[in-house]
Amino acid sequence: MKPESQQCLPSDASENGIGSSRRDFIKSALVISAAGLATCLPLRSFADSVPRGSDPTRDFISVSQGITEHKHINPQLAARFLTAFDKRDAQFASKISQLARLRQPSDSAVSFKQKAVAAGLGDFLQEILTAWYTGTIGSDYKGTLVAYKDALMYATVSDGLVVPTYCGNGPLWWTEPVPDPLDPELINSL
Repeated sequence: MKPESQQCLPSDASENGIGSSRRDFIKSALVISAAGLATCLPLRSFADSVPRGSDPTRDFISVSQGITEHKHINPQLAARFLTAFDKRDAQFASKISQLARLRQPSDSAVSFKQKAVAAGLGDFLQEILTAWYTGTIGSDYKGTLVAYKDALMYATVSDGLVVPTYCGNGPLWWTEPVPDPLDPELINSL
């Protein structure tokens, strides 16, 4: 028979009242850590390895980033441009996918333009560039206004100038709350 001090210690995990031991806890922690590490590794899934058709929106954004050299293209505005271009040109999706295949991430706008010209798509690429900077598609009287204040031509001077309108306060100035005429900051700024 064991001495009384040794009889109090559990001999296995099921006898200690909680159903586990430190050894079981460490094993579980190692398994969970290994599983977490394995899920963090950059593994390609099967879906990524299957070739897929081109997505006109993704292609349009990629081409737009390449020709404007703006890495942060607004996807909602890009979708509006894409819709307007599609209405004007039935071949737009096929042309944009051709341009997307030409573009390499390391290309500058100039080299991308040269590749487009060589492929016979230089004027088409120029239309896209013009649309982003002017906010309009088409230069004829049937042109489509897609963006006004979001046109890229205003982004280059946005730190010093407001988007031109019939007033000097910028577009939608009337939606701002009316300033307090007794505000000392307002008085001092005049």
